[in-house]
Amino acid sequence: MSYPHSGCSYTYSPVDFCDAAHRAQIDEAIRTQVPNFKTHYILAQLEERKEYFQRSIVLIDSRDGTVYPLPIDAFSGPLVGKDGAREYGKVETSLQADTFCVSSALLVYRAFEEGRFCFGFDGVRFTGHATQYMQ
Repeated sequence: MSYPHSGCSYTYSPVDFCDAAHRAQIDEAIRTQVPNFKTHYILAQLEERKEYFQRSIVLIDSRDGTVYPLPIDAFSGPLVGKDGAREYGKVETSLQADTFCVSSALLVYRAFEEGRFCFGFDGVRFTGHATQYMQ
C-alpha cells in the first residue's frame, strides 16, 4: 500500500485486506478472472457488507499476484434516503483502458460521496479522483 496504512488496512479504515474472508475472495479472483484493466490487471470487486450492497475494489497484477486495494472502505449504488443503497454500484473498465470509473456512493473514512469517480493506476499508486485515504 502506497498510502498511510497499518499493515493490510488504510489508516482508520475498518477493512483488513489480509483477513481470511478477503484473502479467499482475492484467491478466487486470481483463479477465475482474467485481466480486465490496463492489459495485465484484474480489477476485482470484493464483498464487504451485502446487506448494504457494499463492495471494495482491488487491482491484482496477473503477472505476480500483487494486490493493490483502492483507497476506499466500500462502494455501493446510489443512497436512497435513510434506507441507504438498494443496489450495487457500477464499475466501468476495459482491458486496454488507462482509467476505470465507479458510479456509486463511495464510503471513505465514515463519509459518503456520491457520483462518478475515475481512477488510474501508475503501477504503484492510484491516480485520478483523490480519496481521504490518499492524503
